[in-house]
Amino acid sequence: MLSELVIENFALIAGLTLELGPGLNVFTGETGAGKSILLDAVGLLLGGRASAEYIREGAERATITGLFYCQDDEAVAEALDEMGLSFEEDGGLLLSREISRSGRNVCRINGRPVSLSLYQNLGQLLVHLHGQHAYQAILRPAYQLDLLDNFAGLLPNRAFLAENFKRWRELEGELFNLQNQEREREQKLDLLKYQLKEIDAAGFRPGEEEELLQEKSILANAEKLRSAAEAAYQLLFGGSRPGNSAYDNLSQAVAAVASIADLDAGFKGDLETLQNTLYQIEEMAQKMRRYLENLEFNPLRLQEVEERLELLRRLKRKYGGSIEAILKYREEAAAALAGLENCALRKQELEKEAAAAAAAYREQAANLSKLRREAAKKLEESLAAVLHDLEMPAAEIIVQVEEGKPGPHGTDKVEFLFRPNPGEPPQPLAAIASGGEMARVTLALKSIFAEVDKVETLIFDEVDAGIGGRAARAVARYLAEISKKRQVICVTHGAQLAGLADKHFYVQKIVRGGRTFTEVEILSGDKRKRELARLLAGSESEVALKHAAEILSQAKMLK
Repeated sequence: MLSELVIENFALIAGLTLELGPGLNVFTGETGAGKSILLDAVGLLLGGRASAEYIREGAERATITGLFYCQDDEAVAEALDEMGLSFEEDGGLLLSREISRSGRNVCRINGRPVSLSLYQNLGQLLVHLHGQHAYQAILRPAYQLDLLDNFAGLLPNRAFLAENFKRWRELEGELFNLQNQEREREQKLDLLKYQLKEIDAAGFRPGEEEELLQEKSILANAEKLRSAAEAAYQLLFGGSRPGNSAYDNLSQAVAAVASIADLDAGFKGDLETLQNTLYQIEEMAQKMRRYLENLEFNPLRLQEVEERLELLRRLKRKYGGSIEAILKYREEAAAALAGLENCALRKQELEKEAAAAAAAYREQAANLSKLRREAAKKLEESLAAVLHDLEMPAAEIIVQVEEGKPGPHGTDKVEFLFRPNPGEPPQPLAAIASGGEMARVTLALKSIFAEVDKVETLIFDEVDAGIGGRAARAVARYLAEISKKRQVICVTHGAQLAGLADKHFYVQKIVRGGRTFTEVEILSGDKRKRELARLLAGSESEVALKHAAEILSQAKMLK
């Protein structure tokens, strides 16, 4: 229940504190006095759109504060717990909204700042605000589907179905993409197979390029290498005359130094050095001899080496700047090929998964549709009872559930049809011409769904507009009946509804000091009777005052 509403610097309201009570709270006043401003303030308090235009001229910020008592509401308690909050010690819940010209927008719950989204989620649990044009939402089939599912408690089922529908569509989308890409995939498969075959046929191994280049150099310069090796061998070991080679000359030097070392021990180290050098010259000479034996000019092998190097150059241009890069590309291509080859298998898997998801969705949608049709009958019965109370005993609302296209909410098309009189064909709610009928249909729907949602406070803005006589009395009495279980706040121009109020507030616009103010006064006694007379006749005539007194007397008996 909204116990107290404090408004500061909001539109024409400089400062206002309203103490609201349980039961039926009614606001009346002349057109343009500011009744809609009060509802705008409540809307802002509940998380509605903020605008600097709401801030009173001359002020920098506007603040709306509401004190609620709803500690027995499990949904509110759960929402607070999720935010790490709780009720105050006395069970109170304080919501505060501040807007400033700088664009700053502060939302507080029990004094603690919270995000607007969290704030809005809580606000929706506290109050249902039904404006003058609430029927515009009710006319939309999508909203009517929401109403039916909410009435039947099917929103969790629908959310689960929406997840399955999303999964089904994702699978079908992936399958569609695979099918569309099949030609491109086949082209990629052919290319990758060709590339792998080309690389594998070449059979290059790491380090082979350096070996080939070296072999090419040797084969291409075989004659030069032979001439140089022969000369080296002759100079080192194979001179034509004894004593003409380096080996012979060094051997003689070794013999001479050996004779010196026999007499002078200081040359023993030098002798050893010369001996080691002699062995190395001999080894080098033998190496040159073997080199000459194996060295040959082989034009065919040279051609093979050059051709292989040319093949390598071609592969390097295609796949990388080295054998290592080519081999790495080969690994990547093989992995890509395996992935593409798996696409065929993936396609088969997707077809099975999509078919299974479609079957599961249709089964769940069929079950949801069955539950909706059962709930539709119950809703029709509930609405018929309410419309009877609202002086529309012959009127019917038919909740039509027909098969439609699959979607996240199922396969049903839901539309509320209205038959005002027996024998007439039912028409969509949007085709209803009478504003009075639409007002009562709206009230019937809203009251039923308020019961479902268990929201403590209901606000109606001129729900009795456009009706009079018995219909106006019926609406007034029905709202009074609802107010026995819920707090009801109404803005009205109807004396019948105002006469049943537990608290009657009068909204007026006054000019003081050259400034316009909207103020609110609680009416009782004679003041209240005069206001009812004004609502009845636009004046305080004797007849109007007598009728007003009669309305108040009847209201006491009804309570």
